[in-house]
Amino acid sequence: MFLWTDLVELVRHPFSALRVIDARRSLAHGVGALALSLALPAALSELGALGPFRPPANLGSLPSLTAQGADIYARWVYQNRFALPVYGLVFSGVLWLLAAAVIHVIARALRGRGDFSGFLKLVGYTAFLGVIAVPLALVDALLKIRGDGRLELQVGQLLGLLGLAIFLWQNALLVLATRQHYGLSTERAVAAVVGPTGVVLVLVVALIILAIVFAIISQPPPAL
Repeated sequence: MFLWTDLVELVRHPFSALRVIDARRSLAHGVGALALSLALPAALSELGALGPFRPPANLGSLPSLTAQGADIYARWVYQNRFALPVYGLVFSGVLWLLAAAVIHVIARALRGRGDFSGFLKLVGYTAFLGVIAVPLALVDALLKIRGDGRLELQVGQLLGLLGLAIFLWQNALLVLATRQHYGLSTERAVAAVVGPTGVVLVLVVALIILAIVFAIISQPPPAL
């Protein structure tokens, strides 16, 4: 019950909520929040995977090689649709833990005074903000099952914008959490957070590119 109350407070009063979480919540609460933030989207992705395959739209307007690559990638994603959410859950969990560890090391190097377990708890609650998108993600999953491509596209675009807003808000909360937990100035807290966030973004982009390349080269060549 603490988790949902704390989530509301994080949205309404982030400064005071972070102080309460840091002082009164246990590491188990933070780990539970992180686990929920990863498990709920993965479960909805599994639900949406029950929907039928739909090729990418407007392939005819793309250059032939680009259209072929997009079609192959879409088919590879569909073939692995039940495994990808599990991989994403594990990968996201590793990224959050890695980001927490790197921020902790940088914050301590900048003469911060906090401990890693306390900061990991705050990171878990920061990740928990992502469940705000769960209701919209549920709508998106149901539309995929129905095969309603037009509405799914609109909801998907809205979900992408909401995801971007949540990502930015999470990073702002990470700065606040780092500043409060380690007793750093705002400038040093920003420096501690921006570096790991940039590394995470580069890793995500690189892995997405690798996944696309792997999906294309793993397909058999078309018959002549």
